[in-house]
Amino acid sequence: MTVELIIILVVIILIVKFKSPNIKGSIGERKVSKALNTLDNNEYKVINNVMIRTDRGTTQIDHVVISVYGIFVIETKNYKGLIFGNEYDDNWKQVIYKRSERFRNPIKQNYGHVAALKERLNLEKDLLIISIIAFTNRASLKVNTKTPVMYDNDVVSYIRSYNNKLISEDDVKRIYYDLLMSNIDSKDTRKEHVHSIRKNLRQRENNINNNICPRCGKALVKRQGKHGEFIGCSGFPKCRFIK
Repeated sequence: MTVELIIILVVIILIVKFKSPNIKGSIGERKVSKALNTLDNNEYKVINNVMIRTDRGTTQIDHVVISVYGIFVIETKNYKGLIFGNEYDDNWKQVIYKRSERFRNPIKQNYGHVAALKERLNLEKDLLIISIIAFTNRASLKVNTKTPVMYDNDVVSYIRSYNNKLISEDDVKRIYYDLLMSNIDSKDTRKEHVHSIRKNLRQRENNINNNICPRCGKALVKRQGKHGEFIGCSGFPKCRFIK
């Protein structure tokens, strides 16, 4: 084996090691993108990898499907192992053998995407927007939610299950082209987006460490629950944040 080949192999190993979450994530997104391409493009307008800017910063959305039956906003996850979570949890849990890790509740994550989409495109409040969380079959879902959380193989059939025409064809075209014009996806904006996320996470941790609710800004206080003492927001029940 030549020195050059060894160097190439080392570089590949390092890339896989440090970039694997991004690589795995993009694989999941491509799989869903391929499935969405089977939708009739006369009825459904699909935009993948959307980056939009709002007053609160940039928002990245994996997939948006616009149709007369509603607007579908899809967040793709390529986690493996057992996935546990509920509708209103701040974090969900991934379990692989005896190892457990937490990740942000994708329902809340996608709720932010929907809100950003409404703000950027000035959409009507009563317009039907359906949030979908799609996991690849590497995961085993053990979740309890009202928001549809499913495997990526089921996304297209779920979208097709909506058959009541609620949006005019003219509005579908307008929303589609408005979103295309608003899409600012580029290498630079992605860097800016990642920086913004990290900054928000640091601010969130600082607030929690100072006993400030990161969700509404009220004080965090000790509470007594049926499972014992815990720290939660003093704004309960309007704010249900739990440390």
